[in-house]
Parts: sequence; structure tokens; C-alpha cells
Amino acid sequence: MLKHAFIISAHKDVEQLKLLIRSLQFGDVFIHIDKKNDQLYNELKSFYSQNDHIYFVSNRISVNWSGFSQVRATIELLKLVDYTKNRYDYIHFISGQDLLLMKQVQLNQYLLKNGLDKQYVDVEDIGSYKWRLTTYSFFRENPKNRNICYRILDNCLRLIQRPIIHRSNFKNYDLYKGSSWFSITNDCMKYILDTIENTDYVTKFKYTACPDEHFFQILLMNSKYKNKIMKYNGRYVVFEGLQASPKLLDNDDYDQFMNGQYMFARKFDLGENPEIINKIITYLQT
Repeated sequence: MLKHAFIISAHKDVEQLKLLIRSLQFGDVFIHIDKKNDQLYNELKSFYSQNDHIYFVSNRISVNWSGFSQVRATIELLKLVDYTKNRYDYIHFISGQDLLLMKQVQLNQYLLKNGLDKQYVDVEDIGSYKWRLTTYSFFRENPKNRNICYRILDNCLRLIQRPIIHRSNFKNYDLYKGSSWFSITNDCMKYILDTIENTDYVTKFKYTACPDEHFFQILLMNSKYKNKIMKYNGRYVVFEGLQASPKLLDNDDYDQFMNGQYMFARKFDLGENPEIINKIITYLQT
């Protein structure tokens, strides 16, 4: 039987998180709650205070969309996993609005099918997104960075930089992009933490844009793990048009993701579509 760790980055909705955690009861669960929501953190920590399989990051990060704080929160989760000294076959990184789609046996079979040395990380060539890493973005840790004024100012500063500033922060690296969410082996996790601790890799991401969509891809695709990466993370996510966030899934999506191809799906909202969440949870518990 495989041993799983589920690491969750969350910022809202205590009841939805409880449903998610219940569905992950066959593994250990590690939770980072955005530092901006003390009430959620305190309520969950109190509720699970007697549960030895649920861990909370104490060094919480105030997470901002498209900022390096998103990566920092993920790193804190990985550090907490490592701190337990438990050895997991897979560490699955998900958000508080994800859901597991497979029962324990199904998940084990899915992973065993490809071999237990594979890393499920979404990877694509960087294409036209190289600017995120090679120009300076100064407002990514501003909580209001999605405001139209900040976005216009950020775009203007980037256009001014492009002909005169050429950052060399990723010299000799092949660059990639992809989804933030992943499932990796214990050895791979340790390699990531060792690289962060003993190299200047983190500093390369200062004043970059959306580093959570590049950080782990670049690190692993420029490492010994390159040929073990599936370039696919086993998540069902739907983006509509040019929206920056995925659409909320509902009953119309059920047959699209409950077909054995995906380990997880996002994103769900208990307030908007409780039926689909309850339907999945019921399936997992039968």
C-alpha cells in the first residue's frame, strides 16, 4: 500500500476544507492557511487538535496572487513534510478548492501503472512568457495587484524595460512554465529542498511574475529528474477564455473528470455548487 502526503494551500471556507480533508483520510494531510485569515487557521487547528495525521504550517505566509509568496507557502509545506521524517511514496500539492477523484486503491493503481519514480508536474515550453522572468515586476506582492491601475502600471513599466534591460538571472537554464500543482516522490521533494537550501536558486525569482508557474518546472527540468517528469500533473482544470482563474466545476463536468484519467480536479465552491462536491465525496466513501 502506498503512503501519501497531501499538502494543501488554502485561504477560505472551513466547511469545504473539512470535506476535502475527510476525503484524504487514508494519508497524512499538511495545511498552509494564508496568514491573512487567522480565524480559519485557529478554527481548523482546534478542530483537528487530536488528529495525529493532520499538520499545520506555523510559519504562515501572506499569499498574494502572482507573487513569490505562493512559492514560499509551498516550500513551507514541503519543509513540514520533511520535518516529520516520514517517508511518503507521493506528496500531492493541491489547493483548498480541489477534490480527490479516486479512491485509495484507484490512486495507488494509477501511480503504480507508470512506476513509482515518476514526477507528475505540468511542464510546457515557456514560449511567449519569458518576460515573466527576464523583466522586473515590482507589484506582485501587493495584495491589490489585480486592480486595473496596478496592472496598467505594471504593463507600462515592463514595456519600458524591454529594449534596455536584459536580466541574466536564468543564464544557462532552460526555461519552462506550467501549473502550480504537482504530485512528486519523496526523493524529488528532498532534492528540491536541498537545492533551495544550498544554492542561490530562490534569488533568481526576485521581482519575477507568476513564479509559482515556473519555479518547480525550471528547477526539475534542469536536474537529474528531467527524464522522470510526466509533463502532466493529473489534474482536471478548465480555463474559459482569458480568465486568470479556472471556472467553478459543476454537475455538467462530472463525466469529463470522473473517467480514471485524473487524480484531482479544481476548482470547486461549496457555496456555489454544493451538489457536485457532495456527489464526489459520496463516491469516495462508498
